[in-house]
Amino acid sequence: MKIQKEPTKVELSESEVNDLKTYISNSNLPEDKKKLIINALQGMIWLSKMLQAKKLSIRKLSRLFGVKTEKNKKNNKDDNDQDNPPSKGPTAQGKGHGRNGKDDYPGAKRVFHNHENLTTGDRCPSCDRGNLYDIEHGSFIRIKGSAPLEATIHIVQKLRCATCGEVFTAETPKEVREQKYDETADVQIALLKYGLGVPFNRLSDLQKYAGVPIPASSQWERVTALADGIWPIHHALIQEAAKGNLQCVDDTPARIIDLKAQLTKEKANRTGIYTTGVVSKNGDRIINLFFTGNKHAGENLDRILEYRPSGLPLVIQMSDALANNNTKIAQTLKCLCLTHGRRNFIDARQDRPKECDYVVSLLGNIYHHDKIAIERRMSDEERLNYHQRKSSRWIKKLRKWCLKCFYLKKIEPNEPLGEAIQYLLNHWKGLTEFLRTPGAPIDNTITERLIKRAILHRKNSLFFKTLLGAYVGDIIMSLIETCKASGKNPFEYLLALHRNRDIVKKDPSNFFPWNYEQNLQLSH
Repeated sequence: MKIQKEPTKVELSESEVNDLKTYISNSNLPEDKKKLIINALQGMIWLSKMLQAKKLSIRKLSRLFGVKTEKNKKNNKDDNDQDNPPSKGPTAQGKGHGRNGKDDYPGAKRVFHNHENLTTGDRCPSCDRGNLYDIEHGSFIRIKGSAPLEATIHIVQKLRCATCGEVFTAETPKEVREQKYDETADVQIALLKYGLGVPFNRLSDLQKYAGVPIPASSQWERVTALADGIWPIHHALIQEAAKGNLQCVDDTPARIIDLKAQLTKEKANRTGIYTTGVVSKNGDRIINLFFTGNKHAGENLDRILEYRPSGLPLVIQMSDALANNNTKIAQTLKCLCLTHGRRNFIDARQDRPKECDYVVSLLGNIYHHDKIAIERRMSDEERLNYHQRKSSRWIKKLRKWCLKCFYLKKIEPNEPLGEAIQYLLNHWKGLTEFLRTPGAPIDNTITERLIKRAILHRKNSLFFKTLLGAYVGDIIMSLIETCKASGKNPFEYLLALHRNRDIVKKDPSNFFPWNYEQNLQLSH
């Protein structure tokens, strides 16, 4: 659908509105059309008043109705980077045809069909001169629907002696007799719940439709059984994350029913409940962690950095400018998200499109340079030098423009654009730390993407019932997202941990996503 241009702003007094209603009522339009037009006019007036009362912009409202992009197509690209093109790699590859071949289905069953009449070495039935030999096999893919969890009923024969009455029962595998739920079932439920946001009740309904009922209460029992074996890995990941040189944090609201009731009953000073997402980077190694409870992001980061070994350099912290993200104990080098500053200008564009487009264009050059640094796989020092050469002049130009707007009184500090400029100036040091510190990012996008997993869970399941439920969710989501960041298969990883939980508990640090395969082989 083609997006229409923004309408021309029209201001009407109350008397003009009443005259317009009278004109519509006295027109020759049908009565139903008159009523429709008058109702639409009243709705527009009400909406305008609500926007003014809530200090909302049309730009913010449009995002609520589905216009989500903040991209600016007009960016100044001052680089002559064609002389030094990005190296080829995953970020530089073009799009493929989008179809999946047989090698893209590692979990599919393989069935080999031999030719019904011919074998290797037979005489060709067509020419009767050559012999047949194997070439690359053909393949067809057939996909069937089934429940996410399947059940097999093992019916055993029983025989009774007609004389002595002794009963003889057919033998079955040991795991069939002792274990109703296979480890694969536990992992599948956990991935659906905490990896894809499928609530227990919704999965219960789907299983019932497919004829394999698994109640929500049974699903909870299975994920707690999984979490009981892997929680030491989560604790070990927290200790490992403390060694990271870069810590990116962000919060999102959460709900824990029992904790909310407890805080209300105790009349606690702080009743808010949050899920904190933490991305710890140490070189190419990334650890993703979740913490749900009554603590803010800064307090959860303090909890991680308690395990930071002495002698390591000052950790770089990336977040937005909220005070909740500040640590209270640990010392960090604070970097702030430039995207948050940019977003303020996007929101203010309705009233000042020319000025806001100018700022967004200046910031676009910085993002352009950072993209090139990523594509060329620059080291932290190389990236810093590159930004100092390419981005510093745009940053200086932006600061000069911001100060000039206030000095010449072209913009009022209390209007939306003035507030956006004030945000930049108030947090200038943190927003421009990438020009002074190697490894300092320009935004917090990596954490915002991570925390969408918690938002998806909140959107579908709405809440956690207990603190234990929140803790189980944090454990499993942390392991899933860390596994994905390491390029490993979450299903295979969780299954390996679950099947070897006794070994895992003895030394959790040997079973991180990046080292569990070789250590499992050594342990066996």
